[in-house]
Amino acid sequence: MSTPFRQGLNKVYLPNIVFKMVRSPNLQPNQVAFRVPPSCNKFDIHSYLTNIYGVNVQEVRTMNYPTVHKKSRTGKVEVSQAAYKKAIVTIDEQFNWPATPEWCELDREQHKLGSKNAGRKMKGWRIRGPEQERTRMKEISDELHARMEAEQGQKK
Repeated sequence: MSTPFRQGLNKVYLPNIVFKMVRSPNLQPNQVAFRVPPSCNKFDIHSYLTNIYGVNVQEVRTMNYPTVHKKSRTGKVEVSQAAYKKAIVTIDEQFNWPATPEWCELDREQHKLGSKNAGRKMKGWRIRGPEQERTRMKEISDELHARMEAEQGQKK
């Protein structure tokens, strides 16, 4: 598969770079956004996607985001977010995100109810949640445990 695009300067044998696919709401159907290391250039991104994944890349646009520094209460400067590069890649076919799995919704709901309970504990140890929240938390944990046991049974 030859491409008129210039290949990247770094030869990629066993890649140790991480491309994280990111949801961006304002993209065309044939565009995908990635979060890549700041050391990658457009040519490296193009050659990585074409050679490793066999994707026919039309165009690569990149944006650099700097490190975010914040001061703590004591006055120390802390790094809250490392520098990264965002690459928007245009491909020749339409890209559709897969549907969110059912267990992700359960985890999200369990996290939400758990953080509510943790907030209540911070206010005082005697404060309890409403009965419906406690029963819903019990139902979610039972569903997750049943799913984990079913997966363990499939492995054996």
